Amino acid sequence: MTDRGETSFKKTWNILMPFLVYFLVHDLAQAGLAVLLNLSMGVFGKAYAEYMIAHAQTVNAILNALSLLIGMASVGPMAYRELRFAREEGGFLGIKTVRGYLLLSFFAVSLAMGTNIWMMLSGIAQSSAVYAGIEKRQYGVAFGAGLLIYGVLSPMAEEIVFRGLIYNRMKRYFSTGVSIAVCGLLFGAYHGNLVQGIYGTILGIAITYSYEKYKSFAAPLLFHSLANLSVFTAGSNRYRMDGIMTVLNGAVFTIIAAVSLFFIQKQKNTQIVK
Repeated sequence: MTDRGETSFKKTWNILMPFLVYFLVHDLAQAGLAVLLNLSMGVFGKAYAEYMIAHAQTVNAILNALSLLIGMASVGPMAYRELRFAREEGGFLGIKTVRGYLLLSFFAVSLAMGTNIWMMLSGIAQSSAVYAGIEKRQYGVAFGAGLLIYGVLSPMAEEIVFRGLIYNRMKRYFSTGVSIAVCGLLFGAYHGNLVQGIYGTILGIAITYSYEKYKSFAAPLLFHSLANLSVFTAGSNRYRMDGIMTVLNGAVFTIIAAVSLFFIQKQKNTQIVK
């Protein structure tokens, strides 16, 4: 943490400016792509339009993914500088072992699944009409497209913004603990509804912790990707998801997450030899 003698407004602007740029470009790209899609339906004829309408959920997901990538590209140069600075400034290589990344994989999947199960069993997820609509759109995406979008494109774009930019900038002004917590809260708020906000905050804190612990951008990318893939794969089949939603399974996933986190915390970082 460093004190640069900057005003609170300047600090806040430095932290949030990349997100605002990303959000603005993403939304403009999404609107522009939607216009182009509508125009294409008038150009390519009835059969094309009917196909697009029949696969509307997948098409919309693909357009959103493209918007994410365009938004990511708009802050890419800033992210590259921040990641390079963080790598040069850090005094540790972090966790680089296969065992360490296996533990992180178990932690990511079990925390994502366990949190989803408890939120479903508690009735929080079912109480939100907004989330019900989002859930229907997400799980209505073609399975192959969903794996690419939720397992690769979405984690890449969101990690560039939240861990690559926001978290690395926050650590210049605040302690590690505060930065991890606030970055997680911002990640939850970014999702725009209570259900995903709670889930996103829990996962966001865990993802940010993994970045700090492993000292590698590969860690949050892996965590985010596996968390998304596990939930999407389970939720893409309603019968499979209903079978998973039990107190026993919730307890098992929670225990696995806790044990994985315990052993991750025990892992030792490796000092850079200079």
